[in-house]
Amino acid sequence: MTREQLSSYHDLSVRLHTLSTEIVGDTAKDYTSGFPHSIALFGLAHDDKTRKEVKLLREKISALDAYIDGIADVRAKNLLDMHYRKNMTWWQIAKRTGRSFTAEKQYLYNFLKKA
Repeated sequence: MTREQLSSYHDLSVRLHTLSTEIVGDTAKDYTSGFPHSIALFGLAHDDKTRKEVKLLREKISALDAYIDGIADVRAKNLLDMHYRKNMTWWQIAKRTGRSFTAEKQYLYNFLKKA
């Protein structure tokens, strides 16, 4: 797994959330009363293009999750989880782990370089 692929985790998650929760709207004419009047229709997009994109995003996120979950090195796994899944900054990670942000960043860099 490359660093670029891992870096895309947050963007993939945001896009998936947007597609899954974005409300789309349209207007139509209603003739039930015998006279035409406009009505607004709202809902989630369920067209083929959106469904295909959602499926692709879920597959990519699942692959990244499987990679992170399959790592035996606990420290590297925690760093990947905090930085990529939880979108934490290196300063936040350092505060949580009690190590310097440089040490954590370097550890993950070395881990990914070996992998």
